[in-house]
Amino acid sequence: MADIHDLEIGAPAPFLPPWENAVRTARLIDSLGYDSMAFPDHFAGFIPESIWTPDITPLALLQPSPHTYFELASLMGACAVATGHVKLLSAVTEPLRRHPVLLAQTFLTLDHISNGRAIMGIGAGEAVNVEPYGISYSAQVGRLREALEIIRLVWQNEGPFDYEGRFWRLKRAVMSLRPVVLGRPPPIWIAAHGPKMLQTTAEFGDGWIPTLLDPRDYAQRLKVIQRHRARAGREGPFTPALWNWYILDDEMTECERMMHTPLARAFALLYPASEWRRLGFSHPLGEDFYSLRDYVPMRYDRETMLSAIEAVPDEILHRFYHIGNAETLIREMEEYVRAGLRHIIVWNATGMFDLNKVRSSYTILKEVLAYVKG
Repeated sequence: MADIHDLEIGAPAPFLPPWENAVRTARLIDSLGYDSMAFPDHFAGFIPESIWTPDITPLALLQPSPHTYFELASLMGACAVATGHVKLLSAVTEPLRRHPVLLAQTFLTLDHISNGRAIMGIGAGEAVNVEPYGISYSAQVGRLREALEIIRLVWQNEGPFDYEGRFWRLKRAVMSLRPVVLGRPPPIWIAAHGPKMLQTTAEFGDGWIPTLLDPRDYAQRLKVIQRHRARAGREGPFTPALWNWYILDDEMTECERMMHTPLARAFALLYPASEWRRLGFSHPLGEDFYSLRDYVPMRYDRETMLSAIEAVPDEILHRFYHIGNAETLIREMEEYVRAGLRHIIVWNATGMFDLNKVRSSYTILKEVLAYVKG
């Protein structure tokens, strides 16, 4: 029976310039004993420029735009060279901007650069990163499924191979690059929440990396995946993972204060309208609002966003964020482990809401890491 000391803990990877700061942070994450670094794959962020102003967040004084990201594969490769132990996880990429064969080649390359530490975290994509750039977001789940079939095909055969799908067709295609350890390609962790995506995770995934699930919901959806895996005869290793947002302080009143800042409220708008309804509220951006499908922040003016921020109730904030001190986090992680969790990415958002809390919040995380690692 697993306990909290079996839990792996990851941290978000640095993704902002300057590179000198990013590589220093990557080396620090590695040296502290984190199990993974999770790299976002974004063109744009989730905060509109219309509210990226000093009165909403002091970060606007330090970073001129909320839409600044290093490119995923280049950054993962550079951080692989700069580190020696930590796993490198894309959290998450998708096959809408990147052709499936390119994804297969990219992660085989990262497998070599990192000596087997790369993990392909992949999902169906987000409208914010595709629609503004002239790429269709339609049939994204079907596209993901075909992409996973192609990636597996490439990793298992040097070719030439054919593939006849609805979205991609390959004719006498070849890819002779093999994993650094033959027969052991990078693990695939799939970001999934809905029924079709959970089934896809069971059929193609070596791991699962959702977000914004409480322990009860997490356990229920993991059981769905496990049932599908059993029916498909999949018995290999499988890593149930999770990405959570944290606000950390020894004083709960301070956590509450930071959680109610305008920027924290703005991020909580990502919580889907279906969950708002379940708690008895209407989402201010639409009754059927689903952020992955509907949210393109550049389309929202300041007045609309300020009104939406004010409409975020306490109940939604408490669902979106995990708050507290080291003891609180450890108790909660134990509950997730009982639900089946084996790898958690801790997004410490504290410093985004109060720059003076950066150091103290990471001190709390060090306590948690020390306890979990025994």
